[in-house]
Amino acid sequence: MPTVGDVVRGSEIGKTGTAARSMFVWANCPSCNEDRWAQRKSEGNPVSNTSRRCKKCAIKHAKQFSLNTEKAAREGRI
Repeated sequence: MPTVGDVVRGSEIGKTGTAARSMFVWANCPSCNEDRWAQRKSEGNPVSNTSRRCKKCAIKHAKQFSLNTEKAAREGRI
C-alpha cells in the first residue's frame, strides 16, 4: 500500500495515453479522507499536490457557492 506523498509515473499504475507519461502522487482528500492517485501538477508546489480534494468532494464544494452581494453591487454585477 502506498503512503501519502509517494510519486510514480502513470504507466506504473495502469494509466494509458498521455496520462501514462504524467507523474501521479498518492494523496489524501482533506474533506472525506479518501486516499487516491492524483495527477501531479507542479514540481515546485508540493502542498497543492497533496491537499487537493477528490472529484466527488470538489463537485460538492463547488455547489456550495454563495454570492457576496455587497461586493457584486460595488462591482456593478447586480
